Amino acid sequence: MIREKRFEEIKFQLLKNGIVDADEICSLLNVSRATVRRDLHTLEMEGVLKRIHGGAVTISSEKEQPFFSKISISEKEKREIGITTAALIPEGSVIGCTGGTTVMNVVQAIKEKKISIVTNAINIAMELVSSNISDVIVTGGTLRPRSYELIGYAADEMIAKFHLDIALIGIDGISITQGISTYTIAEAHTASLYINHAKETWVVADHTKIGKVAPALITPLSNINTLITDRGVSDSQKEALEQTGLRVIVAEYD
Repeated sequence: MIREKRFEEIKFQLLKNGIVDADEICSLLNVSRATVRRDLHTLEMEGVLKRIHGGAVTISSEKEQPFFSKISISEKEKREIGITTAALIPEGSVIGCTGGTTVMNVVQAIKEKKISIVTNAINIAMELVSSNISDVIVTGGTLRPRSYELIGYAADEMIAKFHLDIALIGIDGISITQGISTYTIAEAHTASLYINHAKETWVVADHTKIGKVAPALITPLSNINTLITDRGVSDSQKEALEQTGLRVIVAEYD
């Protein structure tokens, strides 16, 4: 089995169980213990997992808050970001949306526009059930309950079929040196696919995410066109981000 396929299977087992046993992976993939040891080492260096005696565990679950806990955090700021971002999206656009509470605020404000949305997030799809949006396309995939996102091979295959005008990405951290990031490698991979298939990439994030680095890299800032944030961003933060070539829009809706 080629290395990429082994990596995908290890990630899937981590997603499902939160832990992988090296001997079980050897049997499942029909490879040697040395091969599994090298694979786990590589994935640990990529921030996917933490090795323990006899296997590995996920590194993300202890730090990430559940979805419903995030809704009330920076609620006013996220609403302002949502309204500002929705106003900027042109009619007729095809938008790829990750999950997250900030992206959810964007779609809440965009329900009357004639656009098409491709999403791997259950919460985003539910927000759009009663909207006048032209099309809402939901990917398949494995449901990650903590974020309400569908991830994995089926989600990847569906996203790859589309040419997107805008990738609308929710994040857990944005850093000049470390790019944009989230808590799991599977979500980071799915978000990167939206970016790879879009003409432009817009990141929506309240000011508390600026300067933070989550475990899994999505992409460097060089691949991002626009950041929409709130009035909590400092002048020095805004200037530093803009010096990288990023367009920074501060939501000022009252």
